[in-house]
Amino acid sequence: MNRRVTNDGTGTLQIHFAFNGRLVEVVKSLPARRWNPEQKSWWVPEAHVVAVVERLHPEGFAFCEVTLRLYRERGGALALDEARVTQVRTAEPARFYDPRDTDPRPGSAASDLTVSQLNGKVRAALEAAFPASIWLVGEVCSYNRGAHKSIVGFELVERDAHGKVLAEIKATLFERARGEIERRLAAAGNPFQIEDEIQIRVRGRVELYVPWGSYRFVVEDLDVGYTLGEAARRREEIRRRLAEEGLLDRNRSLPFPALPLRVGLVTSLGSDAYNDVIGTFKESGFAFDVVAHGVRVQGRQTEPSVLNALDWFRAHAAELDVLLICRGGGSRTDLAWLDSEPIARAVATFPLPVVVGIGHERDISALDFVGWREKTPTAAAAFLVKRVSDAKERVESSLQEILDQGRRLLRSASSDLTRRAARVPRTASLLIASRAGKLHEAVRQLRQGARRDLDAASHHVDELASLLGPRSARRLALESERVASRERRLRLLDPRRVVERGYAILRTEQGTVLTDAARAPRGTTLMAELKRGVLRVRSDGPEEK
Repeated sequence: MNRRVTNDGTGTLQIHFAFNGRLVEVVKSLPARRWNPEQKSWWVPEAHVVAVVERLHPEGFAFCEVTLRLYRERGGALALDEARVTQVRTAEPARFYDPRDTDPRPGSAASDLTVSQLNGKVRAALEAAFPASIWLVGEVCSYNRGAHKSIVGFELVERDAHGKVLAEIKATLFERARGEIERRLAAAGNPFQIEDEIQIRVRGRVELYVPWGSYRFVVEDLDVGYTLGEAARRREEIRRRLAEEGLLDRNRSLPFPALPLRVGLVTSLGSDAYNDVIGTFKESGFAFDVVAHGVRVQGRQTEPSVLNALDWFRAHAAELDVLLICRGGGSRTDLAWLDSEPIARAVATFPLPVVVGIGHERDISALDFVGWREKTPTAAAAFLVKRVSDAKERVESSLQEILDQGRRLLRSASSDLTRRAARVPRTASLLIASRAGKLHEAVRQLRQGARRDLDAASHHVDELASLLGPRSARRLALESERVASRERRLRLLDPRRVVERGYAILRTEQGTVLTDAARAPRGTTLMAELKRGVLRVRSDGPEEK
């Protein structure tokens, strides 16, 4: 979009320009300006036409005839050149110097240069230094892919090995060159798009835009093979270095779990790849336990975010069976962000099998060299589902074999049991007859032994009885004397013997012997047991000492 100011007769100046942060700040300094989102332009009341023209004229804006007339009528001081203010409609900016006026005499008025003349001379020097188009390699930065942009401005950046910017140059892509490049990309199957953070090789010319004094590189053509070749070269170099260190087959040599139900998932959360994997697991009907760690899968944050996820899963490897790394389809340059040697090394040395599902069937990633490669995220999830399904079938087959073998054993045991049962009655009869004879013999021997034992015991009892008579008589007499002595002592201790001497035994009505006067307050009925008879008495209470 050209930089221009128009007036359609409604009392408003409409300011149009391609997005530029610095120009936005310039326009915001205008009085009463406002943004019109429908027209995608800034509007300023025509009463401020002098401020609009004098602030935007140095920025290379073109003005319509109505705007210029209003500016002159309101006393504008600038001597505007009609050719200059309208020349932005052409592809090539106008020059503002006379190439014949070289080497003016110092100190004279002719030696003074205007800004446009200075910029013109610099431009001429650049054209002399770069008379033809050149090829330039750099990383795209701040690229705006808006389809409505007729001119796209961006930067080409050079970085060091650590990603630090070493140098940059402004680049411009005009509509015609942009359309031709997009047609060539489409003919090649759209392997990538021009966007930020991709490395490209472009042909163009170096120039200085006189109205702004801006040095830039105007892009004319794009080397499609360079970007693709760089990605393939970097991927092959990663494969070669890992092969030299013996890491290519390290992860694939790990034993794959027979029942990989505990899955760690590394992908962009909420993406198509994430939804495809989760949907495949749910549709399988198996109890997959998925722990997902979100990562960036495109851009400079891809490598640190994926490495962070791998470190987290490495610390929790005991809780998982397998790791799944997925990314949906995209251009080859989009997928190339995963062609990272640190990521490939982390996958190669991961303690669990790593299944890789990146892009489409035709896409190759550096991670495919070191992990269990599947074509797509859905195929990677289906691979795990099939492993579980195969394990289930093996278990069911084993169970069926166990059941069949059990049935055969039961049938064999039943036949053997039937044969044994047929032999039981005859064998039992023989055993019973044999045991009965042995029992009769035992009974006979028992009776004979019992008689001998009884005769011996009877003789022993008779001997004991003959000795027991005299001894028992003496013992009985001695014990009788002891009993009589104890009886006499007990009779002397009997309370009744005390009563017989004139004393009395006081009892309560309940029959308890009264030993404490306090237990017989005034009015208490007591029983006095005398030598002959019992008296009922009433207490007047305890007597004070």
